[in-house]
Amino acid sequence: MRRKLLAIAVLVALGVGALAITVGGVGAQATTANDYLTSQAAIGDVTDQVAATGTLAAATTYGLVFGEAPYLASGDAQAPTSTETWPVSNVAVKAGDHVTAGQVLATADTTQIRREFSRANSDLNAANLQRKIANDQLADALDADDQNAIRQARLQVYSTRNQVSKAKEDRESLRAAIRAATLRSPIDGIVTQVNVTKGFDAPAGAAIAVASDVMTVTTNVVESDLTDIQVGQTASITLDAIGTTVDGTVTAISPVAADESNGVVAYPVTVTLTKPPVKAREGMSADVSITVASATNVVTVPASALQGAAGDYAVMTLAADGTPQRVPVQVGLVTNASAEIKSGLEAGTPVIIGTTADLVGTQNTGRGFGGGGLGIPGGVVRRIDGGGPTNQGANP
Repeated sequence: MRRKLLAIAVLVALGVGALAITVGGVGAQATTANDYLTSQAAIGDVTDQVAATGTLAAATTYGLVFGEAPYLASGDAQAPTSTETWPVSNVAVKAGDHVTAGQVLATADTTQIRREFSRANSDLNAANLQRKIANDQLADALDADDQNAIRQARLQVYSTRNQVSKAKEDRESLRAAIRAATLRSPIDGIVTQVNVTKGFDAPAGAAIAVASDVMTVTTNVVESDLTDIQVGQTASITLDAIGTTVDGTVTAISPVAADESNGVVAYPVTVTLTKPPVKAREGMSADVSITVASATNVVTVPASALQGAAGDYAVMTLAADGTPQRVPVQVGLVTNASAEIKSGLEAGTPVIIGTTADLVGTQNTGRGFGGGGLGIPGGVVRRIDGGGPTNQGANP
């Protein structure tokens, strides 16, 4: 995927907003060749992000079948099939309705099942009576010390015990069927499918589907960016369809690469929305920015002001006589838009970010301030992978 490119917007905000055009240095240097553009070092945040795109989806979706327990419906999941006929007596929801866990969604007529349940109760009572008779016969045989009668009585006791157990199982099965004739939402979510109509028999498969309120975006991150991604990192998700941006968290990183696209190897990364908007719907396009590094409340300068090489970073400031001077700095987090200055420069100090010649070039060519050295000796150093800059020109 791509690193989030903020160069023009941030440089305009940080640079041009604090722009100082020094003609010939400090007025006394009329022969100075360049008019320098400066931006003040400021206290702020530096954030490095990985940007990607994906599609909004529910974290989980359940299918509801009359006579069966709710099942987790995924792309290749097979719905259980009911072997009973379920005449639908009521449907309380429609697709798009928000529901809560335990809410009744639909019911089936249980008249026939309740008749069977009543017969099952009678069968259980009869089995219990048969067991009592068998126990009494065994007691009489023991009193008489009649070994043949004792053996026959024991067999009858064992048989009636099995009958009681079977009758209990049948009754509980019918009790469960009565409960299963009422479909309840297993989660808080939104109804996505309703395949039943009052007055008609329910289908053998899923009657209703409910997607969870928890929503995710799964996006493919290229292998070069994957090492920066970790579970638990924060993210922002922009949903253009409803014009909103919400927070999220990286919740899963696939160990298996996705299908290659144009020879690019990428891995699915799942971001879970912290609080999905009410208007959010499955299938909406989402732009995701995962924060992989950040430095808050630090001294920052535009990345275009930074130059040097590892161990020898610097910015250019203007001396009292208006001439540029190199100021060594210790650099922290650097993105393509801004750089963290750990030491060597105080907030409020103007730093050179270019010359008026660069500004004219920008207006004439559409180029940003940030390329080609900006007329500053040594060129400009920029890096977008969150580490120290690399040298793009000789030191002054």
